[in-house]
Amino acid sequence: MRQAIPRHAFRALFAAFAALGALRASADTIVLRNGQQLQGRVTYDGNKARIELDIGATLVVDKGEIEKATVEGPAPTATGEAIAVSPELLARLEARERTHALVEALLDDKEAARLKAEGELAHKGPAALPIVRAAFAGGTPVQRRHLLRVLASIGDPASVPKIVETLRNPNEKDLHAEAAKALAAIAGHEAEPVLTEVLVNAKEDDVRLECLKAIEELGSPFGAPFVVDALRHESLRQAARAVIARWDDPVLLLHILPLFDDAARESRERVASWLVRLVDPAHAYLLTKLLELHDDEKEVAKVLRSGVARLHHDFPVVSDVELLNAPQSAIRKGALDALSKLDRDTPKKKQRGATPRDWRDVRDEATVPHLVLIAVGTAARPALRDLATDLATSLKSPGGAAQGIKVDISTKVVSLAPAAEPRARDARPILAHLDREQAADPQAVRIIGVTAAEVSMPGLDHAMAPTRPGGAALVSLARLGDTADQRSSRARRLVLHALARSLGFAPCGDPTCPSGPLYAAGELDARSSRYCAACQAAFTAIWAAESDNAAFHYAAAGAKLAAIAGRSKSREGFAAAAYALERGLQPLAAIEQWKNYQGTGLEPAHAALVVKRIELLDRAEKWLTRKKLTPAPAPAPPPKGRGG
Repeated sequence: MRQAIPRHAFRALFAAFAALGALRASADTIVLRNGQQLQGRVTYDGNKARIELDIGATLVVDKGEIEKATVEGPAPTATGEAIAVSPELLARLEARERTHALVEALLDDKEAARLKAEGELAHKGPAALPIVRAAFAGGTPVQRRHLLRVLASIGDPASVPKIVETLRNPNEKDLHAEAAKALAAIAGHEAEPVLTEVLVNAKEDDVRLECLKAIEELGSPFGAPFVVDALRHESLRQAARAVIARWDDPVLLLHILPLFDDAARESRERVASWLVRLVDPAHAYLLTKLLELHDDEKEVAKVLRSGVARLHHDFPVVSDVELLNAPQSAIRKGALDALSKLDRDTPKKKQRGATPRDWRDVRDEATVPHLVLIAVGTAARPALRDLATDLATSLKSPGGAAQGIKVDISTKVVSLAPAAEPRARDARPILAHLDREQAADPQAVRIIGVTAAEVSMPGLDHAMAPTRPGGAALVSLARLGDTADQRSSRARRLVLHALARSLGFAPCGDPTCPSGPLYAAGELDARSSRYCAACQAAFTAIWAAESDNAAFHYAAAGAKLAAIAGRSKSREGFAAAAYALERGLQPLAAIEQWKNYQGTGLEPAHAALVVKRIELLDRAEKWLTRKKLTPAPAPAPPPKGRGG
């Protein structure tokens, strides 16, 4: 059915005709009310005008749309069919015109009008990106500031190189703060090196503050030492202190320890407060040695003792075994009393002896590394029980012996805000929430969120299993099939796929392995419910390392991760090993992994940051040596007649 074209749609539609029309010979000139000039022949039928363009197409418009027509020769008899313009095409033309108008509105003198246009552009989503990208590349600084926010809101990976270019351009300082926010929002953890680079090198305080904020929100282990280094700058000191006070990853410990040498007691007290928030059972011996060194400083010692109390409370049994090595007899007695009570409550046939090995067994049995499934939205919760059982079965060795993989179901439900429209939900804030849940449960090797909602990621309108190496995963059941059996089978394989990505498996070429590349839900039907032999071996090795991490055996985890990275030559693998070794207070071993990381080929700015990190780790090593804070010995046995 033919349809008259609204005036505001002509500009986009006729732009395509103009070049072709110019190639034709003489023709009537038709001038429309919107100023467009066409070459062709026009005839009238009541209140309609038929325009036969010289390019071979025919349009029908309202007669009133024609301002004037200069006729050269007699009007021809109307021939041919008019173009049938579908409502869908008209809608796209109108949307394109509206997007152009919104970009133009970003030049309005009034900020309220610009913010309104910015919000409407962001609401348009990916459909607006071609025009937004072009405008960002060639727009005014005012337009580009607003467009950076639009790109961040929509999430456009294709714009990342241009944003990084803007961030590094000294002539675009007015855009640097917005560019840093946009980069963090779009690229997430992949932006850590650039954000850290800008934190270290930028001259503008507002830009560096944005980078501090982004590094904190990402929980970036790469940026952690540079947050501590920011304390040297007076303009950043207050913000850096606030970030450190909220930090909860012990990767920061090595970098704050040398600050105990500050001459001011107030500063040492502040450093102690940071430290007691970061320590876990792996650092019990360090904490008690520091308490011994600062026992004559009343306020500092008080803070450090609160750290011992926190270990007892937050990590019972595990910390008690570690505290048996404390130099203070009172702390050793408190730990022994707690363990003895535990032993008295244990059935006689399971009671322990009095050897160091027995206490290590007690410690290790108290840590149970596990996978956690958590519902994202209540609609997904009914699927978790069967999924947990299926996943545990899939992760058993081919011979049937269990790998010791425990799959738990969280009692929590991650809430989903009501959707304003049917568009897929942005997975980024959901993954950030899941990452926080994972950090709060040290023994959760991975948390996997399961949702019935459709989710999206930058550059991907419908994401089945968004994740990143080292982080939590999110699995969407929304497009997995029409029947319960089909959804269940595909969900099992999709979780295995997400877990492989999160654990950092090397690319798999076996087309039946669930860890391989995945582009559509239907491909899951051809995948096995188990990893292939090579990926199963990789899973076993990685799980062993991650289990050590979850049990606070950071040095052992670092050594295993380093061996894995040495075989794969993976940059992410070397970094993971280095982080584990830093958490385990092994600066020299961490330096070795950072040197391997350098060998993977880094751009100069990135390489300079690694050099700086190695310098900071070397400083930490010298400080530990000077203070004689060596790693803790094996757990000591209890006194004779106690605990057995």
